[in-house]
Amino acid sequence: MVDWMDQREQREAMLKAREQAVQEYRRLKARERDQSPHIPQGKKKGMGILGKLLIVFVMLLAAAAGAAYWAYDQVTKVNSYQVAAMAEPYVLKEGATLNSVVRELAGKDFNPYILNAWVKINRFSYPVIQRGEYAVDGVKTLPQLLADMRDGNVIKVQLPTLSMIEGMNLSMIKRRLQAREDVAQDPELDLILNKPSEFIKVILVRSASDETLLQAIGGTHNSLEGLLMPATYEYEPGKTTSVQLVAKSLVKMAEYMRDRYIERNMEIDSIAPTPYHVLILASLVERESSIESELPLIAGVFVNRLKKGIRLQTDPAVMYGVSPDFRGPLRLSQLRKDTPYNTYTRAGLPPTPIAMPSAASIEAVLNPANTNALYFVARGPDPKEGHIFSATLQEHNRAVAQYRKAVKNYKEKAAQAEADAQAAAELGNGATQ
Repeated sequence: MVDWMDQREQREAMLKAREQAVQEYRRLKARERDQSPHIPQGKKKGMGILGKLLIVFVMLLAAAAGAAYWAYDQVTKVNSYQVAAMAEPYVLKEGATLNSVVRELAGKDFNPYILNAWVKINRFSYPVIQRGEYAVDGVKTLPQLLADMRDGNVIKVQLPTLSMIEGMNLSMIKRRLQAREDVAQDPELDLILNKPSEFIKVILVRSASDETLLQAIGGTHNSLEGLLMPATYEYEPGKTTSVQLVAKSLVKMAEYMRDRYIERNMEIDSIAPTPYHVLILASLVERESSIESELPLIAGVFVNRLKKGIRLQTDPAVMYGVSPDFRGPLRLSQLRKDTPYNTYTRAGLPPTPIAMPSAASIEAVLNPANTNALYFVARGPDPKEGHIFSATLQEHNRAVAQYRKAVKNYKEKAAQAEADAQAAAELGNGATQ
């Protein structure tokens, strides 16, 4: 740790210097009285004040000079400061500045004002710092590390990323993979997405060398829907293939389920007896709400309905049965048309997940809320408003009526706003003619 004085210590030093000056003045005044008793009192007093001011000024000047020297000394010491060794590489992320990096690497040992001053003095020496991972071995000085960042002497280049977002289905993922020109397109992508049984076995057992990963997702399946973990994945431009990114996501989901499934509430086993059933139910929960705090309640409603043999009647599943890319609104004929995913016409869970469930949705199913609710409906047209949960059909019908009224008011306000905007536009056009 570098021995340095902060601003408070500087002020205390200046006060001490001033006190010493006062004491010195008093000693000189007493000596003056002893040695020159014939000097008139008024004159002696005037000379004493002048001497006091002079001494104080000198002492303050000395204190200021000392502080300036200390600051200069500290700024100089930054040049030879050795950054402590790090077990993991230092990651320089996008958006980092020279100031933020210097503070992060040396902030524990230097006053922030000293570091700011050092940055201002040396900012032209490091006009740019490049993203990546850098080795910090405890030997290099701060300027040497910054020179590595300026010159891009990375141990690992920060790779581009592709995000698979919760709620996306395979159709969306496929389009996202194909849209990336720097992702090597594997001609087997379609086959693997639609008939993945052997692929799942190869990736989770042979490639990962872990039998437990296959068990964690309930074995092999005829679809990858819901088996990919939403996350952001790095890839090497032109080298990483679309299938390799899918494999990464599959392994990540299997690892997550392996670690979390054992901590489930055992009461769900009667309606979701395997990890795969958990993923199916979690995908329904995922598509019903974007409000994380609601997810356990929605899971609780689904669990209650399944235990009582009540059909789930969840619209996202019906829409998936119409088409994975269908987003509604649903027509009455579509609600009545029987498909494996129509939870109005069929009891129990659909045959596969309908989207990628988030970790929060999976957790909600593994530990659903203890509720007596059997129904829920949106509060209004804005998804951020959440849902109203009801234990009885009578309560639910009132909530539905409230929802319909909110939607009607919303449409009326939107129509009025559109009419006002059109009238304003017409008035403006008339004024310019």
